[in-house]
Amino acid sequence: MMHRILFFVLFSILFLACQKEQPTTMPPASFTTNEEIVSLIISVDEEIPIGEEIEATVGQVFGDVVNVIEAKIERRGGFSIGFDKHSYKLDLKGEHSFAGIEEDDDWILNANYIDKTFMRHRYSYELFEDMSDLHESPQCAYANIELNEGYHGFYLLQERLDKSSLNIDDFSDQAVIFKEPPVFIEEQITPQNPGNYYQQTYPDIDEYDRTGVMDELKEFLFEGSDQEFDNEIETRFDMANIIDWHLLLLLSNNNDGVLKNFYLYKTDNASPFRIAPWDYDHSFGRDGDNELNLLDRVVNPERSILFIRLMERSWYKERLKARWAELNEQGLFALDHLIERVAVYDEIIEPHTKDNFERWSVDSPWYYDDNDYEQEVNIFIQYLELRHPDLQEYIDQL
Repeated sequence: MMHRILFFVLFSILFLACQKEQPTTMPPASFTTNEEIVSLIISVDEEIPIGEEIEATVGQVFGDVVNVIEAKIERRGGFSIGFDKHSYKLDLKGEHSFAGIEEDDDWILNANYIDKTFMRHRYSYELFEDMSDLHESPQCAYANIELNEGYHGFYLLQERLDKSSLNIDDFSDQAVIFKEPPVFIEEQITPQNPGNYYQQTYPDIDEYDRTGVMDELKEFLFEGSDQEFDNEIETRFDMANIIDWHLLLLLSNNNDGVLKNFYLYKTDNASPFRIAPWDYDHSFGRDGDNELNLLDRVVNPERSILFIRLMERSWYKERLKARWAELNEQGLFALDHLIERVAVYDEIIEPHTKDNFERWSVDSPWYYDDNDYEQEVNIFIQYLELRHPDLQEYIDQL
């Protein structure tokens, strides 16, 4: 009899415990990132030109030791090409690693000039990668740069998105990489390279022109029937990747990122198209020209035919809502965690801002105001505090 009573009591306790309301969110996961600061000494014999490589040497500093690397260098950028502080492309002789990033011979020195926090690119790339092990984005580290023995500024050193960094199968005849191809807009644009309208970066367009792949994809998106779209969309695009990209655009408020500032790629014959983000200074409270944008203008992904057609489908909106809820429950998109990430980057960056802003003034004609680094970090946090509940309300209404 006593055993039955004991069993009943234990059963009742377990039953009641199971009936207690479970927490709807998990504690935000602690965020860590690569903290190593790279020191590079670049030497050239002439002014570095735009879009034309010249010879250079790159000294990688390890304490009292300098590893000298032969290289070629050129100025790079689109709208940013005119900024006072220049960005560069490095083509190294041989493959080399910086800050533990996988060895490569192609690197970008991103001036981050218009973003006084130095966070927006790296924050977006690493958040996107944390959303899924399958997502790709540029691997990054911060760097102090000397140019011809003079301090030149604090930079974001990042790998280029190419066949190596995107894990392209060299033996696939359908693997491709396009840099922000105008495939999601109907009107024709003036390409940067008249002979490469869709900006094919792999394979070399002179060796294997894959323009027809983009023409066919654009025809499907704009002219395919609803039945064709429903039957084929998930074989053409990795939908989990597209949903996470959609949410990153909404969270960051990156208007530029809807129609450009991304790579579209296929890794092999069997894989669908995926997106890798690129260039996120137009985000998190500032526009790409540095104008303050604390939700005055909210991103509209439906400027893209892909998102127009997806958002016409209830199944897609339900998956978008479910993924938003999942990321919040996991803690990755929880507001506390998003703010925590800012604090982690701040601890890495702040000690290097004084020298950078003595070299490159916070009050130049390119800026809308003379905010200093600390004020800009506060804008980033203020934006997150405004955007998260605003986005939650938007998601709830889908």
